[in-house]
Amino acid sequence: MRHRMRPIVALLLLAGTASVLAADWQTVASDKKRTIELDRASILQSDPGTKVAWGRIVLSEAEAATAGYTTVKALNRYDCKNQTFATIKRVYLDADSGVVKDEKVRVEKDMPVSAGSVDEKLWRDVCKPAGGGVADISQLAKNAAKAAQVATAKPELRAADYRPAKGADKATVTQVAEAKAEHGAEPTIPIKKNFIDKPAPPPKAEAAEKAAERPVDKPAERVAAPPEVQRVPAYLPPPRPRPRVVRMPAVAVDVNAGHGPAAPGTPLAHHEIHWSYDGEGGPANWGVLKPEWQLCGSGERQSPIDIRDGIKVELEPIRFDYKLSQFRIVDNGHTIQVNVGAGSSLQVMGRYYDLVQFHFHRPSEERINGKGFEMVVHLVHKDLDGRLAVVAVLLERGQAHPLVQTLWNNLPLEKNVDYTPEGVAIDLNQLLPGERSYYTYMGSLTTPPCSEGVLWMVMKQPAQLSAEQIGIFSRLYPMNARPVQSMRGRMIKESR
Repeated sequence: MRHRMRPIVALLLLAGTASVLAADWQTVASDKKRTIELDRASILQSDPGTKVAWGRIVLSEAEAATAGYTTVKALNRYDCKNQTFATIKRVYLDADSGVVKDEKVRVEKDMPVSAGSVDEKLWRDVCKPAGGGVADISQLAKNAAKAAQVATAKPELRAADYRPAKGADKATVTQVAEAKAEHGAEPTIPIKKNFIDKPAPPPKAEAAEKAAERPVDKPAERVAAPPEVQRVPAYLPPPRPRPRVVRMPAVAVDVNAGHGPAAPGTPLAHHEIHWSYDGEGGPANWGVLKPEWQLCGSGERQSPIDIRDGIKVELEPIRFDYKLSQFRIVDNGHTIQVNVGAGSSLQVMGRYYDLVQFHFHRPSEERINGKGFEMVVHLVHKDLDGRLAVVAVLLERGQAHPLVQTLWNNLPLEKNVDYTPEGVAIDLNQLLPGERSYYTYMGSLTTPPCSEGVLWMVMKQPAQLSAEQIGIFSRLYPMNARPVQSMRGRMIKESR
């Protein structure tokens, strides 16, 4: 644990430098509830291909009154190569910039950057800025040292004051104190010397030419190699970073993205088995296909389930805020998936979740008291902490669905080739039934890696598709549903 804390302490010290300097907050996205901003002055290079930056969410007055805070600042680490991010620290502030709560994330979880999401905008602004560059690491170290001196030289400052005008932020003060207590000294940040700091030894060819130019008294005598060649280099090249193992992203997996067939011409290992809904790669074997998918076979809170014996209570209504949206549709080899534009969200249990995408299963994965349905649509949402919430709308045979017909009209001709129809938008509210009562329980993704901790909300009232619309999907996917999983004593609540 101590070895893991050292790089975190250094990272927070570097990030703390940016809060001492003048912030450059710029709006990335906004709606009537909140504004999401990025401090461009805080963008720092941490490791090769990785950057850290401060972002914040500024709530509207009405939302702040409910939440009990006005602003949430978050220090995020962005992996520019693998398009993931992880939150390192959060700070909740009131209207006077006083700290309401200060928390460091105990388990940093790399989350995928979903296309069209606010996360993608932040990732792009951090990793691919339109102009400017990232500050030099040696200069950042100097700034961090100055920030630490400022923090220790002004004991009268509040322990957790993040207002730039008054001094160093709590990230610096707290982490320096923690490092002192743990290591008994002021933490230092190791700086790798770049090979251009000192002249490199001359190439062998150049050394040989110099040797050839020297006079030789006796032909039989060997000419000693020049001192420059014999000298041990004054530097050691920085070690190559160990290859980073990227686990299957939770959201991408749930939408079945990234698990389709390999690109044409890509050789596959003879033992590699792609996951599917039958045969060797079927649900019974998901847990052994890859080590990181073991939860598919051993998890305690897996989905889908047969929903029965729910506790009837006054469940709070789900506050849907869906917008008219353009969309990108793809047949990813496991389902038809529709990625939507930013701006649609829901609120439940005191948290906001942004709608990322929705996709279809046939037959329905969920059962209600043993009863299955023709199909189901899963609407996948994600909050700013990377937590997932899925709304399931059961689909039964009946009248044609106008929104689904628009999707089927624009089905791509090939798998894994997405398509965005020009000038076509869908009203996402049409996916929801008129009666909004629901069942809720904690479960998992229904596709590998079967990650748990997903909030499920299954609408009680089904929507309808025509026989023709069901038939079109059936030609593509006659069966793409995971079998129901064991309840294992979980609680199910349902609206009265």
